[in-house]
Amino acid sequence: LLQVMKTYHMYHAESISAESKLKEAEKQEEKQIGRSGEPVFHIRLEERHQRRSSVKKIEKMKEKRQAKYSENKLKSIKARNEYLLTLEATNASVFKYYIHDLSDLIDCCDLGYHASLNRALRTYLSAEYNLETSRHEGLDIIENAVDSLEPRSDKQRFMEMYPTAFCPPMKFEFQSHMGDEVCQVTAQQPVQAELMLRYQQLQSRLATLKIENEEVKKTTEATLQTIQDMVTIEDYDVSECFQHSRSTESVKSTVSETYLSKPSIAKRRANQQETEQFYFMVCWLL
Repeated sequence: LLQVMKTYHMYHAESISAESKLKEAEKQEEKQIGRSGEPVFHIRLEERHQRRSSVKKIEKMKEKRQAKYSENKLKSIKARNEYLLTLEATNASVFKYYIHDLSDLIDCCDLGYHASLNRALRTYLSAEYNLETSRHEGLDIIENAVDSLEPRSDKQRFMEMYPTAFCPPMKFEFQSHMGDEVCQVTAQQPVQAELMLRYQQLQSRLATLKIENEEVKKTTEATLQTIQDMVTIEDYDVSECFQHSRSTESVKSTVSETYLSKPSIAKRRANQQETEQFYFMVCWLL
């Protein structure tokens, strides 16, 4: 963005300079024409030739400066259009990052946390309720806290706590240069065809990207649903561990024999890890 802005400023300055030189040449031409209009009957022949030669030189100089001005003006228009397009693209990218990408990144990193925490705490609650009924009041408080777990509200509160990191900054504004008040893309005749071609190319590229993103999105949603199904399994009830004895050692032994030693646990964890890695990879493609 900075480079295209500098390029625009440079070409616009050259255009202004060329325009100034052209006006100076026009003044010289008008002055010379005024002198040529004087009576010539008292002017010597040699001086007449000199005046004609001077007029021709001024006309050639004017033509060169006119061509230079037209060239610099065209460059200035193209540079300004490029600057405005880049400015709009930059603002759109910054807006997308703060409004969409940050939230998606947090969701990606936070995936499964609340569900896993919910399962862990409910397992703890199930064990405590069966181990010591006198602790019901304290356990009810914890259960209420577990029930109030909400990923979206937690994420919203987290982002609100750090507004400088998660709120979008001010948009980049168009910096006009030396009186140039045009602040939008112009399709004047010299650049109209080029802009139309670029517009068609962008439309084609956007259509392709949309199709690709839709496919990636479908894959992401399917993978996300698979992970959510994995992490929301309601396997936190350990009541069966307390059917014979309420001692801590008995609970540990029963849990090891009936819960943690299941072959399916290790396989499920391996599948979950593989699915999560694939989900993270697909998310980065978006």
